[in-house]
Amino acid sequence: MTVSTTRERILTEAMRLFGEKGYEATTVAEIEAAAGLTPGSGGLYRHFRSKADLLAAGVLQQIRAVTNLIATVDDPEKLRPLSLRERLAILAEAGFRRLDAKRDLNRILHRRDLVAFPDLLEALRDEDLRRVFQSVTHWFEAEAGENDLKRDWQAIAGVLVGAIAHYWLLRDAIGGHPDDIDEDRYRAAWVEIGLLLLSKQEASDGESDQ
Repeated sequence: MTVSTTRERILTEAMRLFGEKGYEATTVAEIEAAAGLTPGSGGLYRHFRSKADLLAAGVLQQIRAVTNLIATVDDPEKLRPLSLRERLAILAEAGFRRLDAKRDLNRILHRRDLVAFPDLLEALRDEDLRRVFQSVTHWFEAEAGENDLKRDWQAIAGVLVGAIAHYWLLRDAIGGHPDDIDEDRYRAAWVEIGLLLLSKQEASDGESDQ
């Protein structure tokens, strides 16, 4: 059993509250109470200089957390024995679970709370989001083959990553997809699109060899 420190509890509860209520609407006393400290005692300041310092620490912690998605796309050889359908399914699953793991950060971003903190917004873009898009782009490029110059895999990866993020945000905001499409069906459709793109590429490569 992992025993969390007071600092870790403050970070966890602060990020949850920032995600649920918004940064400005969350008070230091509320964070202290949620972390098991006496509200208004100033206990938070024994670990963080300010609420803004606490936000920065929480955001950077979640930005730099390595997720299964990055591990999946950065080590494609581990999945090589599986079929293309299975590899795509694992990629889609990893994408959803990455969003689950960074739920509080996603909510803070969606609330636009980081607009007031441009350094944090830049770190999120450059260290986390860009890395995801680039890694998925490279994964599709590798699957398509070195000779593929026909498709814009960077843009395609952007659309496919965005589709998963859009579904996750809708479900988080309103409790489900507006047309009652559950995650299993959505992931299955995502895999079919990936298969169509990659299999059509394989077919066109075969035709060009004839």
